Amino acid sequence: MQEKLKRAVQAIQGTKIPELPEEVLMLERELKSKFVNLGTVASIIEKNTTLSGELMRLVNSPIIKLKEPCRSIRDAVNVLGLDNIYNLLVSSALKNMFGQKGLFKDIMDHSVDVAFCMADISEWVEGISRDEAYMLGLFHNCGALLLTSKDEKRYVPFFSSSMSLPTSIIEREEKEYGTHHAMVGVLIAKKWHLPVDMINAIMLHHIEECGRIQNERVRAMVAMIKIANAIVSEISLGAYRGEEMRQYERDGIQELMMPYEVIKEIRTALMSYAFKT
Repeated sequence: MQEKLKRAVQAIQGTKIPELPEEVLMLERELKSKFVNLGTVASIIEKNTTLSGELMRLVNSPIIKLKEPCRSIRDAVNVLGLDNIYNLLVSSALKNMFGQKGLFKDIMDHSVDVAFCMADISEWVEGISRDEAYMLGLFHNCGALLLTSKDEKRYVPFFSSSMSLPTSIIEREEKEYGTHHAMVGVLIAKKWHLPVDMINAIMLHHIEECGRIQNERVRAMVAMIKIANAIVSEISLGAYRGEEMRQYERDGIQELMMPYEVIKEIRTALMSYAFKT
């Protein structure tokens, strides 16, 4: 493992892993304090207008599915709870970290779609909340963003191929970079203090068979990523997504035992949500 991480570091040499915004670090410290104050939590978030605006958009979107809309950050903190708010705030930070142009926008748009699907898929997975699922979907390709930062034009064909070749893309990236975007993603996830299960799911999300993963929770997370990626790929590429992506999807569906009708409903919901945004 250490050798793989070392190769990932070498691959991005000269490119700095972004730091979490100060407000997120402040919130993390507050959440670890002995007596957490909800008012203080809300005040910290409100200091960053970009993050708080994105957070409110997420809170009131179909991703979270609240019964009543939140009118303020304080409402959101009270309704969702501290862990959920933190997950969404870190997700918001990632969305604003790499910019919204060129390949960065394409990768992030794809990740947002995957995250939306995963939030819905979480309804079928015990013990994984909608905000956790959304966060993982958004972060699963964060390594691709870092490789794009290193050399955008160089990474374009690899990201394009990953949409239809989700397992063999790892081997192709290994030959080109000596590592792959999933392992580079681990570097970001570790620096940003993501939960261990999420870090492992990011590392393994291109694995050929979920059954090879021993940890049940990580296995479920990877299966969710597989299904969500397949749905987004089908919408993006249609019949051109290829047999490799179909097998990738089948493995995820088999692991979670999800009915095809549910997959179809999530696909329809994504198309409706994407159109609205």
